[in-house]
Amino acid sequence: MRRNALELEVFAGQEKSELSMIEVARAILELRGRNHEMYFSDLVNEIQNYLGTSNSDIREALPLFYTELNFDGSFISLGDNKWGLRSWYGVDEIDEEIIALEESDDDEVEPKAKKKRVNAFMDGDSDAIDYNADDPEDEDAYEADPALSYDDENPDDEKNEVEAYDAEINEIAPDDLGEDVDLNEEDDEFSEDDAENIEE
Repeated sequence: MRRNALELEVFAGQEKSELSMIEVARAILELRGRNHEMYFSDLVNEIQNYLGTSNSDIREALPLFYTELNFDGSFISLGDNKWGLRSWYGVDEIDEEIIALEESDDDEVEPKAKKKRVNAFMDGDSDAIDYNADDPEDEDAYEADPALSYDDENPDDEKNEVEAYDAEINEIAPDDLGEDVDLNEEDDEFSEDDAENIEE
């Protein structure tokens, strides 16, 4: 059932075809008022009803509209894809709502069941890689091997790190090189003759 077209006095006398979805969204939210935030899908339906746009045109315009909604400073996402106007909320209120949302998330102990996604392109293709498949390394319950962890405060970890470094150096240059190795310190210096040769 389609509702009667919404009338927005802000756009009286203007061609609806010349209006952007973002302008109409702002006007709809302003008309509804502060305590009447809207879900994204409901907002899009209201815009479509007002503009009289076809389903295919709306689907084509959705990516740009969603991007503009996120980047336009006058809109704010209130979670669960619910949108309102930023002007409705003071800075303190926004912070409080975010904190309250985080606290309510911490209270939830039971994880939500994951929905099984179906990929139409993978049906029957046994060689295809399912990138949506759960990877055990991605799980929250994954715990790192304590032997591989490093603690800056633990002197034993520092000692182990130095010993490992020394072992690597000894693999490259063993201690039994003897006194036969001559280091010519002049080779390390960069002379003016070298600079002239490089410039040529």
